Amino acid sequence: MRDSPVENRLKHLGLVILAVLVVLTSRLWYLQIMRGDVYEALSVGNRVRVIPVPAPRGKILDRSGVPLVTSRMAFSVSIVPQDVPDMEATIARLAPILGMSPESIREKLGAPRRPFDPARLKTDVDPRVVTTIGEQRTDLPGVVVGEMPVRNYVYGEFASHLLGYIREIDATELKVYRDKGYRPGDLIGKVGVERTFEEYLRGEDGGEQVEVNSLSQPIKVLGSLPPVPGDDVVLTIDQKVQAAAERALAEQLDALSKSPKTKNAKAGAVVAMDPRTGEILAMTSKPAYDPNMFVGELSPEDLKFLSSSPSPQPNRVTSHTYPPGSAFKVITTLAALERHKVTIDDRFVCTGRDPESGKVCWIAERGRSHGKQDLVQGIANSCNIVFYELGRRVGIDNLAMYARVFGLGRPTGIALFPPDASGLVPDRTWKRLNFKGYDQRWYPTETLDVAIGQGALLVTPIQVANVYATIAAGGAMHEPMVARAVLSPDGKVIREFPPRGVGNVNVSAESLDILKQGLAKVVSEGTGAAAFKGFPVPAGGKTGTAQTPTGDSHGWFAGFAPLDHPEIVVVVLVEHGTGGSLAAAPVARKVMEAYFGIDEKPPAGPNEAGQTPEAAGGPQEPPTGGGAGPLAPAATQQVEPASPSQQVP
Repeated sequence: MRDSPVENRLKHLGLVILAVLVVLTSRLWYLQIMRGDVYEALSVGNRVRVIPVPAPRGKILDRSGVPLVTSRMAFSVSIVPQDVPDMEATIARLAPILGMSPESIREKLGAPRRPFDPARLKTDVDPRVVTTIGEQRTDLPGVVVGEMPVRNYVYGEFASHLLGYIREIDATELKVYRDKGYRPGDLIGKVGVERTFEEYLRGEDGGEQVEVNSLSQPIKVLGSLPPVPGDDVVLTIDQKVQAAAERALAEQLDALSKSPKTKNAKAGAVVAMDPRTGEILAMTSKPAYDPNMFVGELSPEDLKFLSSSPSPQPNRVTSHTYPPGSAFKVITTLAALERHKVTIDDRFVCTGRDPESGKVCWIAERGRSHGKQDLVQGIANSCNIVFYELGRRVGIDNLAMYARVFGLGRPTGIALFPPDASGLVPDRTWKRLNFKGYDQRWYPTETLDVAIGQGALLVTPIQVANVYATIAAGGAMHEPMVARAVLSPDGKVIREFPPRGVGNVNVSAESLDILKQGLAKVVSEGTGAAAFKGFPVPAGGKTGTAQTPTGDSHGWFAGFAPLDHPEIVVVVLVEHGTGGSLAAAPVARKVMEAYFGIDEKPPAGPNEAGQTPEAAGGPQEPPTGGGAGPLAPAATQQVEPASPSQQVP
């Protein structure tokens, strides 16, 4: 008998069902038996997460162990994109809570990272924001609130350019540091000590294995690996001297900017150094910034401040170059003495104008002259006529050679990031290489300009400090250094950094003695006398006033004390301060007072009427111009000792 059509359809249906069951059974067997371990791991991975625990960075201490930079715990908000069903809706809800734009959140989510690694959106979040996120947690799946250590710059703007700051690593840095264990979202030192000593300060991150719920919120800690804090860095900075430099420069800039004659004096730099070792005792650059602003998101006000003028970001001690003005005259003096182009018995006559070139001395602008004077008096009075004549006798080749022997025209090698600027020492070769297509001849008047620290000559304040430290140390040159040692978290010394000599400048003791006589007279009866009146420690120094292509002149002072056995060198630069004796020397005195523990207050800056030090009893040098412990890290840039060809004969 034949099957009925109904029975045939039932048989066909049964075969189809059987085939489906076979396929399903085969698939289940494959998933559970063949791939069971894989899918079990995926299930656990969705339920169990490994959350990185950032290590606190090491502390940064002054030479006496006073903490300047520490770490504190703060809230952070992150998001696990794989746990967010509707990313755009979550971003729209989360952006106003965090005070971020949707674009900035998308940018952070777009950074490369490992699967299920949270993308950190904001750090140092206000507790009220954390409360708001907690109240809306069901509407914010995948959003995670955690705690992490953040930087705490204890004294705000204090030594900000020296200390630096940290921020999230960028793509360029990630390429360089990836093999050292850095990942997207990690924090890294950007400038200053934070960057230079990153390898010590960073520490080793830990982690927690936690069970999470469907909202990616941790509900149970299954295991943990504690983070290892970073090492501490002990600096050469003396907190007392640093504080005095910060305060003195800030007060002087405030006073100067209120006077009609010096209203453009709004920026400057101070560096203090131990000439016996090269240790930096203080370093400040104004205007300054508070590194704490970089801990979280920069506000529009922060960004506006950082882009203001004068800019608060560059370290003017190491990164900006300036004409040195009369602060350079120590080089001209030594070049002339060592080349036997001048003696202590030579006499010069200043009528206010150089008879050969027609260039004028600064005092001629007041209708006066210095008259007859010897070399020591010429230094004390900063007489341009004397130094024009010395420049003529010495010549540009010797001037440039001595400038380079004393470290100008090249980085000092100080262990700070970014590296310090080279500056510029002009000579015939420089002009020939840089004036192609123009007049390449070196003119005699250009030599005279260099002799008084003008022309194309450019230096940094740290280079000037190195020059005066070398003079103070009798010709011994040290690499400037900012760190004495690295300590483990439990206080054990891991590494010490001894002073590093980088050569000796071969100048005679007689030449140095004559120069020091002149520098002593600068502060006792010359252009720096008003600022140092009554100062109880024998000191020497040089004021400088450097003309600029545009704007008011810069004011310099560079000096050291005690005179016979110097312990401290102080260099002060005030941008557009119009005069070194007016703007810079009073700041240097306050720094020296702090170092020697002198309570007497130095003379004030210009009064409301714009009174100058000359009016208070000492001469004022207007702009020069053509008439018109343990110490620095091994992993730093090295400066080789001067080769025999660089040594002064």
